[in-house]
Amino acid sequence: MRTVSRSVFSAKIFFFGVIVLLLITILYAHLYSKTDPLELVHHSAKWHHYVGVNSEPELIEGNRSPPGDLGAPVVLASDIDNAIRRQINDGWALQGLNQYASDLVSVFRRLPDIRDGWCKQPGRFRSELPSASIVVVFFDEAWSVLVRTVHSVLARSPPELVKEIILVDDFSSLAHLKTQLDDYFRPFEKVRILRASERLGLIRARILGAKSATADIVTFLDAHCEVIVGWLEAQLDVVAADPQTIAIPSIDWIHEETMALNAQNSQLYFGSFDWTVNFQWKSRAEKKVKPENPVAPFDTPVMAGGLFTINRTFFEHLGWYDEGFQTYGAENMELSFKTWMCGGSMKIVPCSRVAHIQKRGHPYLASSPGGFNAVKRNTVRLAEVWLDEYAEYYYESFGGRKNRGDFGDVSSRKKLRARLNCQPFRWYMETVFPEQFDPSKAVGRGQFRIAGGCLDWPAKLSVIGCHGLGGHQLWFFTADGEITREDHCMDFDSKKLEMIRCHKQKGNQMWVFEEKEGHFKHAYYERCLEWDGNELKMSECIDGDMRQKWILEHYEAKNLKLA
Repeated sequence: MRTVSRSVFSAKIFFFGVIVLLLITILYAHLYSKTDPLELVHHSAKWHHYVGVNSEPELIEGNRSPPGDLGAPVVLASDIDNAIRRQINDGWALQGLNQYASDLVSVFRRLPDIRDGWCKQPGRFRSELPSASIVVVFFDEAWSVLVRTVHSVLARSPPELVKEIILVDDFSSLAHLKTQLDDYFRPFEKVRILRASERLGLIRARILGAKSATADIVTFLDAHCEVIVGWLEAQLDVVAADPQTIAIPSIDWIHEETMALNAQNSQLYFGSFDWTVNFQWKSRAEKKVKPENPVAPFDTPVMAGGLFTINRTFFEHLGWYDEGFQTYGAENMELSFKTWMCGGSMKIVPCSRVAHIQKRGHPYLASSPGGFNAVKRNTVRLAEVWLDEYAEYYYESFGGRKNRGDFGDVSSRKKLRARLNCQPFRWYMETVFPEQFDPSKAVGRGQFRIAGGCLDWPAKLSVIGCHGLGGHQLWFFTADGEITREDHCMDFDSKKLEMIRCHKQKGNQMWVFEEKEGHFKHAYYERCLEWDGNELKMSECIDGDMRQKWILEHYEAKNLKLA
């Protein structure tokens, strides 16, 4: 009898244990499928610290409006305690964003469909599209930001079009990006984590991810993005139509402080650059060819760089990125120039919407070997290989080629260009980007000198000692009569002399340079630019007055005929 009783008792204990284990498993699965794991850690983030936009605090207390839902901002109350304030400050210092606010937002948050109605029409894209490998490089990313990026892709992409999501760890040091990340994504068959054995930098880490990809098409995303429904189909449709075309989404903005979705009119802009070879956005109104349909994919001379879709074979054909580049910077320009110059094209796709956090302070770059110096080094490599004679205009931005510094060996990249039989950069300027200001056609460029120093801006429109290092003292005088730098022109309205955006309408921004007297005379008001030792001003023109005699470092009178 005792033996039977013990057996029954043991069976009951075993059965009870199984039930308890099952309940724990269900609870664990529920928590980790519905909740950001960091929300379990940051339990100090009480609801009363959240005040939703146009919402009363009691509405948040009632949990009727989750923080950040549908792209709403997270607005923290002003009376939060010092401990939370320290968490917020720490997040900014490490991540360049309000990590505390991000951790309040679900990693599964909903975002509205902000596409134009044209994009949603049935049959807009091919019925059969190829799948893509999604490559996301991260380094010491905040958990909620990275995981939300991945879940947005999984939730708002057709499953058959996502062959895999490759998370490339660029040798992160934060503990939550190690075993915790492995464990979290283990149930997701399409997500795999590829870990670098040393710090590669964003550029080489992307190459690692692209070479590891198993799909014919590779889509790159930054680790701090959220995609909008329809984003992937629209890009794949463009690349499927032409394997030598790179598809670029319209980029919306996730506010780095509130995590709010700010839908941008990004379809109104195309990618551009200045002669420091920095990326800029320009209005499509400046394009010489006007679109019939503003929502259809359109050509862009350059791309911002972090978000795009490319045929993997074409990427390899172009030599991937330059593996001599460090960290990041200029890789978007290199890929843009060689794509166009070597037989391809690039299109911005307004029907593809991807929201992106622009971090403050560039924490990825600041924490990497080489730091901010990597950008200049990379750009010099780019100039040496792809810009031809236009490289000199870039070098003038920092005082000439003598200041290029150590940029490594570029012989293999020059051989690549020769092997691909690419077009010259002047062809790119004339054919791909005729709207771009061409410094080879400037009447004057470089330092604009006068007794007492050189013209200087943007700190203040003034004259200070000449330093010969370009920068704020690198000016252009165009054949259209503009005194310009960094897309700003000297403007005089009869009362105020200032630098404002160039409007290409001449008028207040039109000047005449009288070479003999060295006068910069306003074409309409017929007054001359004068430096009296304290102030830059407009005065009556006086021949022989040294306060009005300007010397242009490089002067090409023949270019006046180009106006």
